[in-house]
Amino acid sequence: MKNRRDTIKPSTLTLACVGLLVSMIVLYLYFLNMSVVQVVMRTEHVQKQNSLNNEIALLEARYIKSQHVVASRIASLDGYNTTAPKVFVSREQASLVFGSI
Repeated sequence: MKNRRDTIKPSTLTLACVGLLVSMIVLYLYFLNMSVVQVVMRTEHVQKQNSLNNEIALLEARYIKSQHVVASRIASLDGYNTTAPKVFVSREQASLVFGSI
């Protein structure tokens, strides 16, 4: 006849393996859930960042438009000559560096 303690040892080992299996399943589900949560959070962050970039672009466009309005108002004030002659750089005259060309 077998001793009662011989039958108890394998059952303790079996319970330990089942407990380990259950804990591994729980950990797997936890990490799977956390990865899904991280993907959702990242997607929300990207959408928020895109909306902020759009808002910044609109503000920059309004700033540039206002800057052009102010510049045109300043240019039309009294004392400014709108038909000033333009000065262009010309290579017709020989310079010290290019004298031999």
